[in-house]
Amino acid sequence: MGRFFSFAAALAVAVLPLRADAQTRDISGKVTQAVVGTPIADVTVSIVGQQVGVRTNERGEFRMRVPSGEVVVLARQLGFKRQTIRLGPTENTANFVLEKDVLQLEGVTVTGQATTTDRKVAATAVATVGGPELNRVPARSIESNLAGKVAGARMFENSGAPGGGAQIQIRGATSVLASGDPLYVVDGVIISNASISSGASSVSRASGSTGSSQDQVVNRLADLNPNDVENIEVLKSAAATAIYGSRATNGVVVITTKRGKQGKATWNVVQRMGTQQAQRLLGHRSFENYAEVKPYVGGVYGDSIARAVCGSGACPSFDWQKELYGRTSPSWETLLSSAGGANNTRYFVSLNDRQESGIAVNTGARRTGGRINLDQTIGTKLTVSAGIDVTRNFFQRGFGNNDNAGVSPIYSLAYNPAIIDLQQKDASGRYVQMPFYTGSTKPGFGTSNPFEVFNFADNTESVWRQAGNVRVGYTALSTTKNSVQLSYLTGVDRFQQEGFQYFPNYFQVEPADGFLGTANQVNASSLQMNQGINAVWTYSPGGKWFTSATTSIGGSYETQALNQYSVRGRGLLPTRKIALGATDIAITNQRTEFRDQSMYGQTQLLMLDEKLAVNAGVRADRSSANGDREKYFTFPKFSGSYRFVKPLTDKLDEVKFRAAWGQSGNRPRWADRDVLYADGGLIGGSGSLVSSSALGSTTVKPEVMNELEFGTDITLFGGRMGVEFSRYQRKIKDLLLTFPLAPSSGLGTQVINGGQLSVLGTEAVLSAVPLRTRNFEWTTRIIFNHNAQFTDSIPVPAFAAAGTFGVSYGRNRIQSATRSTNIWGNAPLRPGTTPGTFVVVDTILYDSNPIHTTTFNNDFSYKRFTLSALVDWRNGGYVSNMTKNLWDEGGQARDFVAEGKTRFDTFNKQDIRPYLEKGTYVKIREVSLNYQAPDALAKKLPGASSLRFNLSGRNLAIISKYWSFDPEFSNFGNANFNRFVDLAPFPASRQFFFSVDVGF
Repeated sequence: MGRFFSFAAALAVAVLPLRADAQTRDISGKVTQAVVGTPIADVTVSIVGQQVGVRTNERGEFRMRVPSGEVVVLARQLGFKRQTIRLGPTENTANFVLEKDVLQLEGVTVTGQATTTDRKVAATAVATVGGPELNRVPARSIESNLAGKVAGARMFENSGAPGGGAQIQIRGATSVLASGDPLYVVDGVIISNASISSGASSVSRASGSTGSSQDQVVNRLADLNPNDVENIEVLKSAAATAIYGSRATNGVVVITTKRGKQGKATWNVVQRMGTQQAQRLLGHRSFENYAEVKPYVGGVYGDSIARAVCGSGACPSFDWQKELYGRTSPSWETLLSSAGGANNTRYFVSLNDRQESGIAVNTGARRTGGRINLDQTIGTKLTVSAGIDVTRNFFQRGFGNNDNAGVSPIYSLAYNPAIIDLQQKDASGRYVQMPFYTGSTKPGFGTSNPFEVFNFADNTESVWRQAGNVRVGYTALSTTKNSVQLSYLTGVDRFQQEGFQYFPNYFQVEPADGFLGTANQVNASSLQMNQGINAVWTYSPGGKWFTSATTSIGGSYETQALNQYSVRGRGLLPTRKIALGATDIAITNQRTEFRDQSMYGQTQLLMLDEKLAVNAGVRADRSSANGDREKYFTFPKFSGSYRFVKPLTDKLDEVKFRAAWGQSGNRPRWADRDVLYADGGLIGGSGSLVSSSALGSTTVKPEVMNELEFGTDITLFGGRMGVEFSRYQRKIKDLLLTFPLAPSSGLGTQVINGGQLSVLGTEAVLSAVPLRTRNFEWTTRIIFNHNAQFTDSIPVPAFAAAGTFGVSYGRNRIQSATRSTNIWGNAPLRPGTTPGTFVVVDTILYDSNPIHTTTFNNDFSYKRFTLSALVDWRNGGYVSNMTKNLWDEGGQARDFVAEGKTRFDTFNKQDIRPYLEKGTYVKIREVSLNYQAPDALAKKLPGASSLRFNLSGRNLAIISKYWSFDPEFSNFGNANFNRFVDLAPFPASRQFFFSVDVGF
């Protein structure tokens, strides 16, 4: 920390002698929209090449101080095409007329910690999603809002449970053991996207005593309000992410929230109502008579029930899934925001309250929060910006995924014939018990009545989150050709998460472990802080041969601390919901802390009238997670692009070729460097320590990704068509791996660096306006993604990636010279010694990676109506459908007689292939219909200036031959590998919304 401030002081001293002695003058002007002539507010107006400028007020007017002499002034705003005007020494007025950028071919992109550049000269693939496109249809979390809108990024929803739980994977998996999540940066502050179980395993016994990754875990990006977002930029290539060093291999998601605008205060109120329903359910087997159901009723008790309900005719059939997941209670969301500015102050304030109802009783999620963003200009040189966001998130996600206690409904129902009414209650008011499956002379303990569980069990998660940032900017020098900007940023991100589970002692599953009644409490407290200082020197000679050079240097210091603890009590006293006094108590506690420091330098050159762009930079990182904490690891980058304007024909507006190479890293996990001790339990009444099975390494270092990217961007027909194409090759070296140690050492494994993964991929985007008339416009965007992922070499024996149920169900296997996404499993494929026979082997069967994913995004505008639709096509990629395996094993699959029995018989011969299923689908992800009411109608509301109505839907349909709910779902949650395991998830739902948006 002290060295960071020493570096900051040295940087300040280096620029203190600079002074702005040159004469200046004031210029003014107005920015209006082409064709209609209306003023455009909040347009950024600056001198070409410089990083800062002023913004227009609500009348589109601006005033700015510029150096004397000739200057080139630039006006730009997201959604419009940029425009430049050259002013002579005696000219003081610049009026701009901006055209709509319907295809979003222009804009700015992040190039450094404190620098940006115009998208048209960017030398890496750019992916930006604006707020209106992001929030076209409400979603559970920002990841779902982004689905299908970013080339090179795949978004996965891990289950259908309300409240979130999703993952973004950018250009494939880049690590075996280390983090696989992108780095998330909100208004310059690195935030946590931790996925922490709230403890469902304490009652489902899926894995561990108090929690596991199989618990339908929610990642913390679900705490952000998407309606506060101005835009999101996804940095994909290493040349773009190298500015974030050893935490950037998985990509960087840069989120910018809304800011205030000059002019009188504006208010916006949105009221949204909605509902939801199960998208698709599994169905179940019906039984024609008692003899048919007899093999599935368990012991004597279950047999007596079956005889009674079936009689001599057909057995009754109850649709348990439809009854359990048939809830359509209303959901709602209220949004209030205000923005404005006067003189040198701008502000943005928002409040939000969102209630999502689940499709099962006692399930849902509620997010409530508020944000304040302030911007203050002090004099002509100093600017101060600050923001604060406070959120409370509450979840009731029910139960789903793997289960060893009969608690997860889709798991439990797979083994019980649906021939009784589970919603019946006995004389005491309690639900009837499930009489089948494990029972002999009475109901067994290995299953449960899901209606009882969902109505009377507690499974909640509560999160309080606070984030804030302060940025100070200072103009140290401003002349005709030179400017120096200094900035300091500090921010904090903190959350407190609390999970609680309670099963009363009368639940059917409770006697299974010998203890009646279970209570579990899980708490996690996270605190992340980062600060950075930057200096940016822009040299703008103004000539066509050499337009500008932007050089920046800076440094950062970051800390991340996480404290987790839990207590589970079994064998509760009557009426008690806490672990205190329980017969059996289990306690866990874990603390992790990282400290990271960096420094960087980079240069951006624009030459040949902004046709040629060259960028070079390097970042040096050191971290407390590294074996050598004092050593800096460097991550360089180089990129360049060249634009051909109007080549060959006037129909071809511009062709840009670009190439980039860069390095980024993935730091070691917490304690990979340390020799750890383990708790040896009580010996003679005293605590003890023993050697851990895993040995740390004092030489461990970050994984390093080298990425080479080539591409071209083409604009045609006066901006009515755009084509983007990128080809990339990634090589990830110095992988973090575990090396098996000799048994004589008394240890199991040691963390080492070695081996290489690689990814080869293609991205393409076609944007077009196929039809435009006076009243009608059709815009379309098609995004294509394909990649292949390989394990080139590893210096350890081949091993199965984490998160697997073994060879009997399929898993990813890390083995040299193979695809890392291949599914390995048992199948009789090796010829036996006897002709016509085959021996079962553990071998490659299919690839879990899709052949490609393609999305189709279309907008149709007619007068005041706009219809939007997003369709997502995944072609290929196999899934381990363990849900189908459960239902076949239990004899309750809807197609058991026709196909299920044959599938399971084949499986019992050690052949997993019947349950490895192609995950191809076509999803209608989003549909939205907007109506912008006439101003005259809006003004009938007191004080209103605008009125908009919206009808929308999400996940309206899935077209797929896949047997289960959704091939996207993942039992193990956010993971680098083994994301293809489908095991009894909470079902997916389709959602409908009606919104009224009023502006004041």
